[in-house]
Amino acid sequence: MSEAGIDAVRESGAAIGEAISIFMLHPETSQEGLDAGYPDPFAAYFAGRAGVLGEANADTVNAVFAVFEPNVVKMCWETGTKVRNAADSAALYWDQLAGFGRRHLGTVPGTDRLAALGEKVIAAAPANGLPLFAGWRAMPLADDGPARALQVMHVLRELRAAVHFCALALSGVGPVEAHILSGGPSYAAFMGWQPPYPDGADKKDRYAATEELTNRRMAEIVGAALSDDEADELARLSGAVLAALKSESSATADA
Repeated sequence: MSEAGIDAVRESGAAIGEAISIFMLHPETSQEGLDAGYPDPFAAYFAGRAGVLGEANADTVNAVFAVFEPNVVKMCWETGTKVRNAADSAALYWDQLAGFGRRHLGTVPGTDRLAALGEKVIAAAPANGLPLFAGWRAMPLADDGPARALQVMHVLRELRAAVHFCALALSGVGPVEAHILSGGPSYAAFMGWQPPYPDGADKKDRYAATEELTNRRMAEIVGAALSDDEADELARLSGAVLAALKSESSATADA
């Protein structure tokens, strides 16, 4: 893949990650979790997102999620799976993605094409060492474009996250150091970690190298399934989805 293709993969990865974060943190998603019987949105999130792992213990979930504070993982996973078992929690989360896509992406052009391009990447990607990606890849996709597109974006996000976590594990950059270097103390706190935090300065170069390795490995994976032009198209369509979600969120906040 050319440097332009690598740039497109980097752009699509960032857009997909932010778009799915909007879904994860959206008030609608939180309320649906509460309506389903979970005591809080975090229990719904952990049980739902990790539910494709099956009836795993908290240590296994923590190992796969990689970057959350372990006690937070244990509490939220065990609380959530007491409400609904792992498989049912994952199915609910999958349905939430579909519903969110239908409500918020119905007027966004190109969702069918986004889903088709993303599915080519997902089908061609190796799953060795990427258990959460493998679990979500096995889920049946919705038939309609807006729902299917958001589900595909979610699976692509899990693919990149899993690749990145493998790279982090090899780098020796710890999860708190990664948070500090990528988002600062507030981001580390959001992920459940408590101060005092390391400044991560001695790992800055390693972290930058990890990001570059992640992007280049993702470019290899995407390049095995898409041409440079198709990768650019995926980036453009993913950016359009993100722009629509951000515009809608901004309009809601201003109302």
